[in-house]
This record gives sequence, C-alpha cells and structure tokens, in this order.
Amino acid sequence: ARTASADALFHAKDLAWRSIFWISLPPGILFVFSAFFLAESPRWLFRRNRIEATRTALLRSRTPEQAALELHEMEQIAAAAAKKTTGQAIRDSLFSRRYVIPFALACVILACNTATGINSIIGYNVDILIQSGLSDVLAHWGYVIFTAVNFFMTIIGLTLVDRKGRKFLFLTGTAGIIVSMLAVGTLFLRTEHKRYDARDAVQSLITNNDALSVRFDASTLKQLNSPNGADVPQSLSIIYSYGDFTSSTKPSLLGDAEPTVINRADSIPSSKVEAFFQNPFANLDAAQTSPLKIEHAYVTPVPSTLNGWLVALCIYAFVAFYAMGPGVCVWLALSELMPTRIRSNGMSIALVLNQTVSTTLAAIFLPVVGKYGYSTMFYLFAGFTVIYFLTVLFFLPETKGKTLEEIEQFFERA
Repeated sequence: ARTASADALFHAKDLAWRSIFWISLPPGILFVFSAFFLAESPRWLFRRNRIEATRTALLRSRTPEQAALELHEMEQIAAAAAKKTTGQAIRDSLFSRRYVIPFALACVILACNTATGINSIIGYNVDILIQSGLSDVLAHWGYVIFTAVNFFMTIIGLTLVDRKGRKFLFLTGTAGIIVSMLAVGTLFLRTEHKRYDARDAVQSLITNNDALSVRFDASTLKQLNSPNGADVPQSLSIIYSYGDFTSSTKPSLLGDAEPTVINRADSIPSSKVEAFFQNPFANLDAAQTSPLKIEHAYVTPVPSTLNGWLVALCIYAFVAFYAMGPGVCVWLALSELMPTRIRSNGMSIALVLNQTVSTTLAAIFLPVVGKYGYSTMFYLFAGFTVIYFLTVLFFLPETKGKTLEEIEQFFERA
C-alpha cells in the first residue's frame, strides 16, 4: 500500500490469500490418509453381531483382560435390553434419567466450550494484538507464537488426560481461562475508558448520503476533533447502520495506508432469507434506500508495545489452559458421556447448539467491541467460563479408567 501501486498491492494480496490455502492443504491430506487407519467402534460392531471384529477393535487399545471385561459388559447390557418389550424400550430411551442427564450435560459443556471465546480469539487474534499496542508485524508474529503454544500445550494435555483425569484438566483449564480473560479485559479497560466518540464529525464526511471512505491520518484526526494529537497512537472504529441493519468496521490505526470503506452492498443482506437470520424484525426493503447513519465513531488511544506484549502473554496463557484442558477433554468426555444408544442423535443436537453459539459470538464480536470495547467482550468470555467451571465441578463425573457401560450405569443410579 505504501508504494501507491494498485498492481503491486493486488499482487501482494493475491499471493497472500493463495499461500494461506496452499498451507492449509497438507493437514487435510494427512487427515484423509490417517482415516484409513481408524478402526470401527467396538460397540457399533457388537450391535451388528460381529463379535470377533469387536474383540479385535478392543485389543487395539486395551489389554486382553480389559477387552474381555468390556465385551462381557456389552453382552450383559444387550441381554438386559432383550428382556424389555418394544414399548418399554421406547419409553426408556426417551425419558430415562440416564439418557436425559448426560445429554443435557453434554449440550451445556459443548456450548460453554465455544463460549470461552476460543474461536473469536483465534479469528481476531491479530486485530486484538494490534489494538493492544503491538505493531502489525509484531501482531502477526504474536499469532505465530499463539498457534505454537496451542500445539505444544495440546500435546501436554494428551499426555496428562489419562494420568490426571478429565475432570482435573477441565477444572484446571477453565480456572486458568477465567483468570486470563479477566487479566486481558483489565488491560484493555485501562485505555478504553479514554476513547472519544467522533460520531458527528464522521457523519459529516459521508458522500451522497450513502457511503463513506475515510483514511485515518493526521488531517482526518484534526477533523474529528480528537483530544489527543497526531503524535499519540490511536485507532478508529465506526459503528454504522442502514435502516435496521447495524454493523461495524475493524479498528483502523492512525497512519494506515488503506482507507476505511463503508458501502451499502457490503453492509446489508443480499436476500430476505439472509436478512431474517441476521435480524428477523428488520425491514430489508427500507434498508436498501435508507441513508447511512453513523451510530458511533470511537477514537481510542492505542497503548504501548509493553502493554501489547502483556496482553499477548495473557492470551498465550488463555490458549495454554484451553488446549491443555477443555481443548483436549471436551470431545473425549462427550463421547464417554453419551450412551451409545443415543450418541448419534445426541451429538448431532449438541453440535448444532455448539455451532449456534459459535455463530452468535462471531456475529456480536465486532459490534460489541466497537460499542463497548474489547474489555467487555473478554469479561463476557470470563463469565461464560465461570458457568463452564461450575458445571464441571458439580455435575461432571470423572470418567478416567471407566468403561462406557460403567458410565451409563452411573447416570442410571443418579
């Protein structure tokens, strides 16, 4: 962008995007190749009366004694189920507490796992680090460190999960996440309370009542009547609306070569279906002709590089605790909690709930950050994780060293 050459800028961006996809290809190939070495589920094989295949699958990860014990438990449960009438079996599968409780617990855990903010922090990591005080280059290197910490702490979690147990890692991980998120929120709060709303000044820059293109430089800063001079690092984030549809821009640093651009085509839904899911009470037809309205235009001082590294360290602590605890344990615990009879449907519903939470957080992240600041979002993540911690502490049983049949019997007695 500094070369002022549109061709050079296009070539750089084109190469960058293509490189991202090429780098993402090898893990996918490894995933497909590794799938050929996976074994079928022993209980799936048993339900199809493939006893020898069941024993072989069990022996891949168990001693002969453990495999014989689990196979005997499967036979006992199958024999008990065969004694029930069809009507009794249906009522049992729908209303028995041994199914309702683990299903509800799995849904809450999976929803809270996403509500820790892991997806948002991964997706907006560079923006968060830039806003915390790091330069663009340092923020990207900070993200490299973030992914490395995530990888190595996942390995550590894998080595501990059968030694310390699922519940211990869950509690340790969620407690660490709470402390980390509170620390990040507090670091952001120290500077965000100094921000200035230049809404009226930005509103006057709109062209044709429809669009806005503003380069956040020294001259623009003067137009916005910011209380801080151009020698102070600052950022500009704009919350705007077309009719009933509200959106926000990513923070733009003072001196950025590329302007912040707002236009109707990129800001409102392209169809009524998309509009319904974005805002079911909004009027899409009115938004297509409504003028651009600036709700807020926050000019926020950007903290020092030292503050940026402090935020980065807290985020590294967050991902370390997440990777070691919930990141490793959540899918293992869910597969152990869900009885085989309801696992397919139960996991499907739980995953839909998980994706609903993920989509909701992705939709509200930038608007909340733009209006209330990063501190509010991180405190919100900490609050969700408190619910996560309490759920695990009081309701999740320790499943280490227990067979699926033993876990199912635990909920049957609950």
